[in-house]
Amino acid sequence: MNTISRVFIGVDLGDKRIGLSKSDPLGLIASPVKTIPALNINTDVQNVVRFATECDAQKIIIGLPLLMSGQKGSQANKASTFAKLLSGNTSIPVQAEDERLSSKEAENILNFNRQKSKNKNKPLDSYAAAIILQRYLDRINKA
Repeated sequence: MNTISRVFIGVDLGDKRIGLSKSDPLGLIASPVKTIPALNINTDVQNVVRFATECDAQKIIIGLPLLMSGQKGSQANKASTFAKLLSGNTSIPVQAEDERLSSKEAENILNFNRQKSKNKNKPLDSYAAAIILQRYLDRINKA
């Protein structure tokens, strides 16, 4: 049986680091992949485009850090600007996804795992990117 690959990548944009995640080829399960340093917007866009191209991604999902009220704050505006620049530098569609509390959720998961494995060096940002991507995948696969 020939299945169509539906690989998506997730991006958690931070001031110091950018978390990257990737879905399985069926577009069902997101996994953390890596964290890269945030250098400057142009270099960061190039690095995300390179990662998406290497993954043969069908779509790039970028976290939109809305305020708890649902309004856009400065970080959400930064993410929107990044997403627009990203869209202008690749033919891969870019979509924003509400990421409220994704970093807290990632921190809770990592704290639980650290208690079990004693590994203190897991990258929070890539886990947050995986949570953002998994929320998107769950929503589109629900239909």
